[in-house]
Amino acid sequence: MNSVAQKIGLFLLTQAIALIAVFQAIVIVRAQSITPATDGTGSLVTPNGNRLDIGGGSLSGDGANLFHSFQKFGLDSNQIANFLSNPNIHNILGRVVGGDPSVINGLLQVTGGNSNLFLINPAGIVFGANASLNVPADFTATTANSIGFGSSSFNTVGNNNYTNLVGTPNTFAFTTSEPGSIVNFGNLAVSTGKNINLLGGTVISTGQLSAPGGNITVAAVPGENLLRISQPGHLLSLEIQPPAATSVNPATLPQLLTGAGVGNANALKVNSNGQVELTGSGIGVNSGDVVAKNVTSGTATLSAARNLTLPESQLLTTGDLNLLGTCNKIRYQSNWDNRDIPFG
Repeated sequence: MNSVAQKIGLFLLTQAIALIAVFQAIVIVRAQSITPATDGTGSLVTPNGNRLDIGGGSLSGDGANLFHSFQKFGLDSNQIANFLSNPNIHNILGRVVGGDPSVINGLLQVTGGNSNLFLINPAGIVFGANASLNVPADFTATTANSIGFGSSSFNTVGNNNYTNLVGTPNTFAFTTSEPGSIVNFGNLAVSTGKNINLLGGTVISTGQLSAPGGNITVAAVPGENLLRISQPGHLLSLEIQPPAATSVNPATLPQLLTGAGVGNANALKVNSNGQVELTGSGIGVNSGDVVAKNVTSGTATLSAARNLTLPESQLLTTGDLNLLGTCNKIRYQSNWDNRDIPFG
């Protein structure tokens, strides 16, 4: 009897371990916060502990640009989005097509090659306090509806002819009347000589942006415009050249903040009137504004479609610092003493 009981006990223990393993696998899959889109792009997301390996995708005809498509894209504070590259890939571009904003509170990284990383979500992007970068080259986050490669475009809605998307991405088309917003509460840093670009309808960075010896561009782009970045010097120009309208409805800035759930938006608040303002200052943030607090780089361009607000900011550059806005003033705070500086 003892031998039979031991065998039965061992069998039950084995089955229990197997069930636990299946349960853990199900939990991992359910907790997966990055989901590939089933649109033929071929992106694959493979959980490996707290790391999500992102492979597959579609290549341009010359093999230099790799494209991914995601139904949703977000990260918890202990998660890593690991984009797999190789030495032949110059640019990795990931679009988010599901219509939900991306809330990123973990690590974005690229391994296997020295690729630039582009994250595109027209619905909006929030970088939480724990957000960080481990990328070997440039990083760009944008709420544009398409990115241009010469006469061809990588669109965030519908199918793309990836074979034709060769060359360097340098134009960003914002086709909606009020493009989606980008908010950064984290510490986004790239290595020496590399660049950071945050391009949206409204861009707020109360966290840190660091590109020592490189360039930082923070730009709020009016709706139905095309933003062109010329690589030499990274100068900005706007062209009223709206492509066909899309069905994307970006979250408003108050919606983006109240729905983010990152638990660290203490630098911003939505007041009783439903307007976003800088906590403790009473300064409102509206569509088309740029807010920047900590910037360290070789050169930097902060370009607002409306007001450029610098709340107790530390802007450290070894080269040019370009401050641009269309309301002809820069708003800054010194010990929350609000002042407007006319310019232009």
